[in-house]
Amino acid sequence: MINIAITAGGTSENMDGVRKITNISTGQLGWHCLEAILDNMLQSDTEDFHVHYLLTETAARKTLNENQQKFVSFIEVTDAESVFKAVDKLTKETKIDFFIHSMAVSDFTFSYAANIYRLAEEIEALQCERGFTNDDVRFLLENPQTQHRKDEKISSDNELIIGLKPTKKVIPLIKQNNPATFLVGFKLLRNATEEKLMAAAEKLTAQNGCDMVFANEVSLIGEKNHEGILIKGNKIIDRPRGKKQIAKSIVNNMLCH
Repeated sequence: MINIAITAGGTSENMDGVRKITNISTGQLGWHCLEAILDNMLQSDTEDFHVHYLLTETAARKTLNENQQKFVSFIEVTDAESVFKAVDKLTKETKIDFFIHSMAVSDFTFSYAANIYRLAEEIEALQCERGFTNDDVRFLLENPQTQHRKDEKISSDNELIIGLKPTKKVIPLIKQNNPATFLVGFKLLRNATEEKLMAAAEKLTAQNGCDMVFANEVSLIGEKNHEGILIKGNKIIDRPRGKKQIAKSIVNNMLCH
């Protein structure tokens, strides 16, 4: 059995039950990768495979025909923490042969919101009481007493300070739990030259054991005009254009490695 995993879409980090922090990912490239895998496998009469498709609520999703549905299971996730848990569980319980990690997982999650004036008063009180060090201020900014409760809707009447904390990285889990997995990573930069894209892809590969990386620049993203470079072994092996062609290139080079 060939097990393939794909992550798609952008995570959403809850703030107060009404507002969320998210990103621009649509999940379309991940879906095109799924279609390319199904086409590749079924056209070659390969039926001994299964795709584990992890997606967010807002990720693009189309209808599969009855035959395609047999080969795909959907795992719905929401925020970065849920992605971490889902990927950890999947890669520990299943030997994943190929993993396409195209999901845009948030680097930060919501920590707190505080009224800027009340927070200033809290800092001032600390100074009047005994003075403060950098550590004192850092602790206060990480844990302000005046923050809004987690279960209350944040008021829009005053200016706010929002605290964010780093999320746990998902991509390192994949090779940690399944060292033999062929891992496709993605790197998106803004206002970056090809040289910077290459450097970022090399760093991603070194840190997480990626076997292939698709690197692109945010201004070149679109359904038809999406451009980027596919990198393997620190060399550019393709320059596909358009999400469907990018997906086909990724899948073909992955399955034929």
